[in-house]
Amino acid sequence: MEDESDRATKHKNDDDPSIHWERLQESQRKKMKVLKEETEKLQKEKDTMNVVGPASNNDDDIFEINVGGKVIFALRSTLCLVAPDTMFSHMFSGRWDGSLTRDSTDRVFLDHDPELIEIIVNFLRTKKIEDHSNPVKSPTIPDGKKKEFETLLHYFGLSDFFYPSPLLLPLDIANIEVVQPHGSVVDVTKGVNKIQFTNASRERYSFVACKPSLDVSEEGSFWKVTIDVLPDDNNHWIYLGIIGNIGVNERSYSDSTSYGWAANNQVFNGGSIRRVRSEDSGWTGFTEGECLYFHLKSDRLTMLSVQKNLKFVIGIATTAIHEYYIHFNFSTFGAKISLEPLSDEERKLLSET
Repeated sequence: MEDESDRATKHKNDDDPSIHWERLQESQRKKMKVLKEETEKLQKEKDTMNVVGPASNNDDDIFEINVGGKVIFALRSTLCLVAPDTMFSHMFSGRWDGSLTRDSTDRVFLDHDPELIEIIVNFLRTKKIEDHSNPVKSPTIPDGKKKEFETLLHYFGLSDFFYPSPLLLPLDIANIEVVQPHGSVVDVTKGVNKIQFTNASRERYSFVACKPSLDVSEEGSFWKVTIDVLPDDNNHWIYLGIIGNIGVNERSYSDSTSYGWAANNQVFNGGSIRRVRSEDSGWTGFTEGECLYFHLKSDRLTMLSVQKNLKFVIGIATTAIHEYYIHFNFSTFGAKISLEPLSDEERKLLSET
């Protein structure tokens, strides 16, 4: 039984700062010991994972992958194309061959939608032989499966490879190819950062398109057109916009893949003409010296007239057409227009107006 003397001694110790300090140090030593033991345990687990097996250097190894019952054959080099920082490439690097889930015939088994895994593998195959001057476009995903595909890419660490963030580079004037399917009736003068088009025909419409196709994903594509010369002609005709079919006749503006604006209040939506009233939208046609900023993104084409401070928008069909090109059409002899990239400041103005 504790007597008065013992209780007094305990009370005195509880009030003694040196006793408190010693107890605190002892507590910290115990915590540090536990932390050290846990750290050593984690390091051993990590070291064990790193020596599961040596990485194979044979890119020609053929994998048979059972994806939900469908067997896909692929080379190791294809599966590891996006190396080394993705889960997908780590799985097939050779280091983990012994730990991958297998089916009854020793095929690697993936419990995912076979259609989506096949899209991934086929895209990797195509990227292996890609011509960098003509980059491979992101794959088309079946309707109703886009969200599932995005989730799968995120899981495997492939999102940035399949859908890289756009490099907001200016229009590459040097590499633009001017296409005139029905003869050279438009004179083309190419400078470092500008292409000027001069209509040389007195008798018919002149169709011009610019390759490569425009990028409609992420931030989309930007370009600038200036009406340098527009002869005083009651019947003058200049059409500016985009087109998905560059093999059509000289009346390209009427093609079902054509979207843009022309003289006399005309707007073309999928080749169908719509004559608008000026009080509805302010669109009245082009004028000499007018500078126009264009932006194609996803499902819309936007044109901003700098001088008029007016913006015009056309909805674009995206279900059937996957590629669009810058598109001009003339019927006024001597008319001149220029194509240039947009600067960062001009893009900002286009987005803010």
